[in-house]
Amino acid sequence: MAFSNKNKKFLGAVILLLFFIAWYVFIYNIPSTEIVELIGINNGYLLTFFASLLGGTFILVPFPYHLIVFTLASGGLNPFLLGIFAGTGILIGDSTSYFIGYTGREIVTGKLQLFFKRLYDWCLDKPKWILPSFLYVYSSVIPIPNDLIIVPLGFARYPYTRIVIPLWLGAITFNTLLAFAGLYGLEWIINLI
Repeated sequence: MAFSNKNKKFLGAVILLLFFIAWYVFIYNIPSTEIVELIGINNGYLLTFFASLLGGTFILVPFPYHLIVFTLASGGLNPFLLGIFAGTGILIGDSTSYFIGYTGREIVTGKLQLFFKRLYDWCLDKPKWILPSFLYVYSSVIPIPNDLIIVPLGFARYPYTRIVIPLWLGAITFNTLLAFAGLYGLEWIINLI
């Protein structure tokens, strides 16, 4: 029996929901400090890196690495190190999205290729600090995958070196804030605002 695209999307959403429920039950029944003891401190940072790497390849595999960062921080791991490891994993994962867009331009023709040429020209026409500033704010505050911006920039062949540092710093900032929320509770972020 073959699944239609609609059924595949529904099945994917159900599996993701079941993952969240299983994770909640797991976390609810096992204190996060025991999880950190079970995994180990150094392994916790490596787990964070690889989970965020997998989460950064959102186009290929949707993976909610945020739960791992939040849980390990509440278990006592250093929020700054968690932010660095998660931000670096996200950057490497997002780089795959950039290169998918960059090489995917070869199959884009006509009006869409003209659109990406105009996007490239528009980005280069602006002062050099505007796009990096936007990328930093976007990746540090908005919990939406960076792929929504990276793939079009790859299609437009915008230089990778101009987007990599602001996205990396933004991912570190976002994940450090997420880790602090895990360590001190969500009230910490509300009081910060």
